[in-house]
Amino acid sequence: VRMTVEAADGVVVEGSRPELEQVMLNLLVNAIQAQPEGGAIAVQVRAAVADDQTLAEFSVDDAGPGVPEAQRPRVFEAFYTTKAAEGTGLGLSISDEMVRRHGGSIRVEDSPLGGARFVVRLPRSGREERGAQ
Repeated sequence: VRMTVEAADGVVVEGSRPELEQVMLNLLVNAIQAQPEGGAIAVQVRAAVADDQTLAEFSVDDAGPGVPEAQRPRVFEAFYTTKAAEGTGLGLSISDEMVRRHGGSIRVEDSPLGGARFVVRLPRSGREERGAQ
């Protein structure tokens, strides 16, 4: 799997570091598992604006088969999985709950890489940091 990461400077959120790391990890693991023969993953962190609110946006794109339109409303439901015996159907449900607890949202759409793009939006902190990890 080939992965690229683009992160804008100064995009900071406040919240539970372990929970937000878990959300990112869940999305990355799903992207890797969606392309068992290798492929591409693109991660982006950037500022966004919606409804006059300044947001931080984190997205994970993959070159896997994508998520069919008919399944998208269900992918965040507990125990819903497309992975047969490999998945429990809890990763995206738990991620959705953690993102909502932080005042954010998560959605799935088509990726320009050919697979799925998962987009997490969170309220942006009032402070900016350069080179934040």
